[in-house]
Amino acid sequence: MVGNRITIVASGALTTFAATVYANRSRLRRVWLVSPWIGGNTGGPDPISYLVEALQDSDCIVNVVTRKPATDWHFEAVRVMWENFRPTLYYCPTLHTKLYLAECDGFRCAVFGSPNLTGRADSENRELAIEFRTTVESREDEVAAIITGLADYARDLAAEDDVKLIEKP
Repeated sequence: MVGNRITIVASGALTTFAATVYANRSRLRRVWLVSPWIGGNTGGPDPISYLVEALQDSDCIVNVVTRKPATDWHFEAVRVMWENFRPTLYYCPTLHTKLYLAECDGFRCAVFGSPNLTGRADSENRELAIEFRTTVESREDEVAAIITGLADYARDLAAEDDVKLIEKP
């Protein structure tokens, strides 16, 4: 792929992102998963299982920002990620953002929109997201600048005073 692409994704945005991470697993540098709610399969596609498969043997840096789990299914999903690819984990009590970012050698992708990182959001709920893809690194390029801005947002979010780094879920 050369250049840029912006796509509106009305169905399966998380599966699309997870498939992109999986397809680029050998060249991943950094992944951000920012979602208030994280949960596994509810009968449809399971983006968390796909992400686990892509990231469990990866040397890339994975950052997860979520709310502190208040349900068994949320805690279980965080535990599964922790046990399989040891992300840097942050809890943010006021989080509402849903952002998924993958940075690779020569390629970057971001999905930004309404779906939480859950199977239900991916296959049952009416959700809307915008996917940005680029092979361009220049800040003068509009899509590359948007992805850089989203990556800056994620990094700055993790440094906020109310966001806590978690040693183990």
